[in-house]
Order: sequence, then structure tokens, then C-alpha cells
Amino acid sequence: MRRLVLILLASCLLIPAGAVAVQQLPGDGTLAVDNARGLVTVRARGGIIGRFDSGRITIDDPIEGDGSLPRVYGADRIIELSPTTKLYKGEDVRFRLIGGTYRVTIQGWGMDISAVGRGTVLLDGSGFSEQPGRFSINGDDYQAMPDTPTKYTLGEGPSQGQDKGPQGPSPHGP
Repeated sequence: MRRLVLILLASCLLIPAGAVAVQQLPGDGTLAVDNARGLVTVRARGGIIGRFDSGRITIDDPIEGDGSLPRVYGADRIIELSPTTKLYKGEDVRFRLIGGTYRVTIQGWGMDISAVGRGTVLLDGSGFSEQPGRFSINGDDYQAMPDTPTKYTLGEGPSQGQDKGPQGPSPHGP
């Protein structure tokens, strides 16, 4: 009985410590994408989780062992583009990368994405005049997906859109 009480007491003390470990660090920013259509590229150090109804996700994890391995569920096709980059295609696809440096590009419909960390975000909802979805960056109010490629800073720095125009994502990592 004494052993059971000690185990329960220890577990009660360890749970709050574990909860603190996943909190956002000072200077980290946030991205929330809600039921969006179009393109989302996140080049950052931190974590990202999400899903989409239909589309593709390209994951570049350039530094082996600096975070957990990328996890992707539900992809119909997986194509290795390079030793550090894979393309996943399908419907009802879910993904997560926790910790480390990464570059993730999602093109699809019904995207729900959450990211925490530092880096850049490129959003493009062009071609979807009706219900393009919405996003929030660094805790700002939600707004409609931009109708031109728009770059944002994730984390410290301005959260206002920058570099608007017809530029695509850079082929280089963060």
C-alpha cells in the first residue's frame, strides 16, 4: 500500500513537469491554419503538426537527429526526392515533426496546421476566391488566406506580411 501511495505521489509531481517541457520558448512564434486551400510552406526550427483532406506534403529534414523523425500517416504515395526530402500524396493525410530544423510545403484542400518555433512562413491561397480558409500568425487575429504568395516571420520580429508578389519558396533550407 505504501508503495502505491509513493507511485501515485511521484506521478502527480512528474506530470506538471512534463507539461512545462512542451511549452513555447521565449521568442518562438505560432502559426495556425484553419480549413485552408492553397499552399503553406514553413521553414523553421520547432514543431509542426497538421492534416489535410487532399493534397501533397513535401518534407525536408536536413539535419539528421536534431528532432524526432517526421511522421506521416495516410499517404497513398511516397516519393523519395533526396536523402533528406520526401513527397507524400493522398487523402486524409496527417503529419508531425517535433523539434529540429525542417522545411515543409503543403499543397492541398482542407488544411489544418499548427506550428511553433522560429523561421518563415509562406502562405498562398490564390485561385480560391470562395472559402480559402484562414490563418493566424504569432497570436494575431485570424484572417483569410492571402490571394498572392505572402511571406511572414514566425517568432521574434514583425508578423505583418512581407515580400508580397509572385515568388515561390526558396529551394534552400532555413
